[in-house]
Amino acid sequence: TVTTMDYITIDTLGNADTFGNLSVARQDLKGVSSDTRGIFGGGSGGSGNGNYMDYITIASEGDATNFGNLTMNRRYPAGLSNGTRGLFAGGDSGSNEISIDYITIDATPTVTASDFGDLSVARHAPAGVSSDTRGVIGGGNSGSVSNVMDYITFATTGGTASDFGDLTVARNHLAGASRF
Repeated sequence: TVTTMDYITIDTLGNADTFGNLSVARQDLKGVSSDTRGIFGGGSGGSGNGNYMDYITIASEGDATNFGNLTMNRRYPAGLSNGTRGLFAGGDSGSNEISIDYITIDATPTVTASDFGDLSVARHAPAGVSSDTRGVIGGGNSGSVSNVMDYITFATTGGTASDFGDLTVARNHLAGASRF
């Protein structure tokens, strides 16, 4: 469990440098971002910090500031965003979670996340990827390793994520990368 945040400059080869510190030491958290702000949510590592959200201003190094709280403790959620809205999906709150939280990334802190809807299957340790309009949450563990992929449309809230298809094999604790 650590507080240290590192950064790299993608266009330049080299080692990571220290960016600053999270407000509370934790692990097993996820991040979402816009062009100007990064939000880190969930995690574990201490009493009651699994619902914390911190934010940073990407252009300036420094310590994270409390952004508010998720609707519940979540370790190993999926994180995905379209640059405006950030989602923390699934996770482990003592049992596998089905719910999805959302935030407006550039909102004035301190906020509490809102309910976006549900995954099709409760699970922890999935990955998220996204475009400007759609997000996909894949894999995870729902009692056994999962190959399920769900999708959401960022503009809507409520309801259950829809079936996107299946991963080629069941996986958990995976990562995804996309523009947003």
